[in-house]
Amino acid sequence: MYKYKLKFTRLQSDIFRLLCIKAGKPLNQREIAGLLNVSPAGIGNAIKDLVNNDLVRVDKNNKINLSLVELNRRNSIVMGLKRVENLKMIYESGFAGFFEKNFPGCLVILFGSYSFGEDTVESDVDIAVFGSEPKNLDLRNFEKNFEREINVNYYKDLKNVNKNLKSNILNGITLQGFVEL
Repeated sequence: MYKYKLKFTRLQSDIFRLLCIKAGKPLNQREIAGLLNVSPAGIGNAIKDLVNNDLVRVDKNNKINLSLVELNRRNSIVMGLKRVENLKMIYESGFAGFFEKNFPGCLVILFGSYSFGEDTVESDVDIAVFGSEPKNLDLRNFEKNFEREINVNYYKDLKNVNKNLKSNILNGITLQGFVEL
């Protein structure tokens, strides 16, 4: 394989991202085609390679001739790629920049299931902001983009945070600032 060539086609990457967003919810090929505005046949062809690489699972129901496709969350490589996809969406959407603009000089950490790539359609996005008073933020566009509720938690500093919560936060992804112990 050439190191400069992408492993998957654009459509396969789009399918993977869609399944990351819809993690935990199986979709049929027609639904995927509709959400991505491509033909169901194109989806069927693209999914074959994703299945061969163990990135997605297809469960066939012979009674109603329906194939349900979902992310293979049992594969640790898939979970790592999902984590990367989540972080990619954080930056591509302008979400990280939004926090840089609204909380200059503050420590901002993405934590919880979304930061580990373990989130599902039922999950939320957890953000910890250190060194700022609570602000009324309009996060609706980001919530729509991620298809997740966003919870912003404000703390004066790390010293006053519960030990277990502190561990969870510090195992997250720093979007801005530095952790001082």
